[in-house]
Amino acid sequence: ALARRLDGSLVGLAIVDEPDIVAPEPVGIGGGSFKRERDAALLSDAHARAREWREAFAARCRAAGVPARTIEHEGHPAELLVEEMQRHDLTLLGRDANFRFETQERDRATRDRILRRAGRPIVVVPPSPVDAGPTVLVAYDGSPAATRALRSFGASGLARDRPIRVASVQDSGAIAFEIATRGCEILERELGISAEPDNIVSIATTTEALLARRTQLDAGLIVIGGYVRAPLARLVWGSVTHGVVEDSVVPVFLHY
Repeated sequence: ALARRLDGSLVGLAIVDEPDIVAPEPVGIGGGSFKRERDAALLSDAHARAREWREAFAARCRAAGVPARTIEHEGHPAELLVEEMQRHDLTLLGRDANFRFETQERDRATRDRILRRAGRPIVVVPPSPVDAGPTVLVAYDGSPAATRALRSFGASGLARDRPIRVASVQDSGAIAFEIATRGCEILERELGISAEPDNIVSIATTTEALLARRTQLDAGLIVIGGYVRAPLARLVWGSVTHGVVEDSVVPVFLHY
């Protein structure tokens, strides 16, 4: 849907986690031969499944009338995906994507490493996103991380013809309104995008307050600053980002 809306093309990336599949491990006498055979079988299965997923992706894109191609890499998933991201304008990542499907049932560690190191815009998509309206909820606290995400979102084209609410969660409604207004001014002054400030005062956590406002607005996209390096900021804003990514029922746009 985004590709049609923005007149873009898609690239489907499949990664076979060869290093983890063939990683050394203690084996008993005579176990080396069994491990080599098992590793070869797992690698063969991983490539077969990656091929199936790429073919299914290409077929869905053809059916939707979206130009697309697919690529497959073999190696460490986080490193390969971060490297590939630098060649593209926007990355879409399933929240529960598991690039280590041959060796692990879940793989949140890879996703979190990608989000911390991305350096490029990324949209994290929940497994079954709810149908929601066109409104975009931008979580803004005035920090460098939130400001980067705000500017990146505005420049991405995703704001085109959509109502934008810039929301700040604070103990004081006046302070929240002032911060949210600054975010709106950045969008208007630098990118010519109109937005409405939204001050949120709540006894709930920042994450809960943002997600509750998303529900009230029926917003179809949340924009939030990515993970940050400073220890204190990571504890505060980084935990909010992580909570929103984990619990949102609509896609989340981030830019580290």
